Amino acid sequence: MNSQDIHQIRAFDRFYTQTLHLTDKYHLQTTLTLVEARLLLEIGENGRNTAIQLVQELRLDKGYLSRLITRLETNGLLQRTPDKRDKRAKVLSLTAAGRDQLALINRRADDQIRRLFVDLTPAETHRVIAAMQVIEGHVAVDPQLKTPNQQ
Repeated sequence: MNSQDIHQIRAFDRFYTQTLHLTDKYHLQTTLTLVEARLLLEIGENGRNTAIQLVQELRLDKGYLSRLITRLETNGLLQRTPDKRDKRAKVLSLTAAGRDQLALINRRADDQIRRLFVDLTPAETHRVIAAMQVIEGHVAVDPQLKTPNQQ
């Protein structure tokens, strides 16, 4: 891959990040950061309910994840309960307020995508989705790969 290819890929990454407002202080006009919102999604919808699972899936620092979990718990969005199989571990689950917050985030995220694609025909939308699937297929993250700060 040459430097021009790398430049174009990085430019698209910046475009995508800006278009979806991923660097905003709070995600989708909530009081949560993007990472906090993602934690709610992983816990509430994807069945990842232990800190170890979240560290592995999101590749977060354990200390950082611990602080995020504490903040979400303090704000009443999630709770920790002892794991019945392993008394040392805690199972994470969303509270009613956490489920409400996740539902709000999902509605706003869906609305954001609808607004972005409103002027596309169904055929154009399907071409964009097909291109996304090609990208996902070619650059799927290998969990065994280490990021630069993990080497």
